[in-house]
Amino acid sequence: MNVITDEEGIKRVKTRITERSDHPEFIYPIILPGECLFTQRLIEYYHRQNCHAGTQILLGILRERFWIVRSRRVVRKIVRSCIRCKRYKCKSPNSEPVSLPGDRVNDAAVFEVVGVDLARPLYVKGGQKSWIVLFTCATYWAVHLELTSSLTTDAFLLSLRRFIARRGRPRVIYSDNGTNFRGAHGELSGIDWEKVLKLATIQRIIWKFNPPTAAWWGGWWERLVRVLKELLRMTLGNAILTTEELQTVLCDCESVINSRPLTYLSENSEDLVPLSPAMFLVENRNLDVPDIDYRDTVNLRKRVRYRQKLLNDLRHRFRKEYLGLLIQNKNKKGPLSEVRLGEIVLIGDDIKKRMHWPLAKVIRLIPGKDGKIRTVELKTRTGTLLRPIQRVYPLEVQSTETPNDPLNDCTITNPISSISSDNLSDPNDSSNVLPRVSKYGRVIKVPEKLDLLNQVLYGFESK
Repeated sequence: MNVITDEEGIKRVKTRITERSDHPEFIYPIILPGECLFTQRLIEYYHRQNCHAGTQILLGILRERFWIVRSRRVVRKIVRSCIRCKRYKCKSPNSEPVSLPGDRVNDAAVFEVVGVDLARPLYVKGGQKSWIVLFTCATYWAVHLELTSSLTTDAFLLSLRRFIARRGRPRVIYSDNGTNFRGAHGELSGIDWEKVLKLATIQRIIWKFNPPTAAWWGGWWERLVRVLKELLRMTLGNAILTTEELQTVLCDCESVINSRPLTYLSENSEDLVPLSPAMFLVENRNLDVPDIDYRDTVNLRKRVRYRQKLLNDLRHRFRKEYLGLLIQNKNKKGPLSEVRLGEIVLIGDDIKKRMHWPLAKVIRLIPGKDGKIRTVELKTRTGTLLRPIQRVYPLEVQSTETPNDPLNDCTITNPISSISSDNLSDPNDSSNVLPRVSKYGRVIKVPEKLDLLNQVLYGFESK
């Protein structure tokens, strides 16, 4: 690199375009060290003055006057540290894929562990709305559908009682958090979850809520909600049914969903029938009514042992053909990142635009069973709340830190078109000084002084 010194003692780089008829400062740019504080503040200034331009655009603008050592690395670092740019470009941290909870992989009875959710309403004849309550078995993926006419707490509890009467009392119930549905689009906004939880405690049912806005935590029942919607869309179309007809259609949909294969469907007739949730619900798929005078001569105790053997064989096949094929997928979202305590973050929202996302401070990290952080407690200006880490977007700013102030106290001269390489312009010329700007790039107007004495004595303002 050929470095020269001009008449004012400023070191410049002599480029290979000296024969070009161009601006002298472009041909002989000022050389600046990349790690210098002044260079970093200069890059921040040009970054804000040019609408928070990216790395490539900012490099071209700076090259008009300056030659910065390791410019790309330095400019990229400054752009990435800009707080305003982070607000629009920051990403949520990645987490390591977690193993399935014990409630989903351990041997259990059908509907011993269930997840509950509500589908969007359907219209019946008479203009009334009806909602579908979907109970999903966490182990065998069986479903049970109930129809309710309202979203009140009592109506939901009645549907839960009907489910318990037909399928038995579950040990654990998973559901989305009630705070997820406080908006107009929420199906569970009208349900008093404290009353539901109190009744579940009396019934010796453990009720577990997912974190707010973490719908993917209940993906094993959300996926079946989509399957149900597709069946209803293709079956009903635009038809409007009565309540009895809709209940019949739901029973048919429930039977179809429970008959879907869970394992590989082979084309070889000698292979075993693929497993389905219906195998764990009913023992005999033959729907014919047996004769009344039919007598079973087999010993009752031997028959009970045989039924237990069939159930154990089904569970053994389920373990070998289904659970044995569940492997841990590799994280495809790039390197893992963590949220730090005391960090300032944005709270993501699927409905609001990013510019309207609120700011919050991380006040508590909630680890899982494996010690990994997947839920955090945030403090906002209105209170505290829980969010999964996929909903927080770190700004990489601690609560005690403040972003760097712009170079308001420094003046940078504009290039003069009539300058020559032998006689450079005076950088202290006041006619070339740019106006002072705020940290958001707005020009700071100097207020005019009010000459109150002249107004009172002479009736005019001083100019």
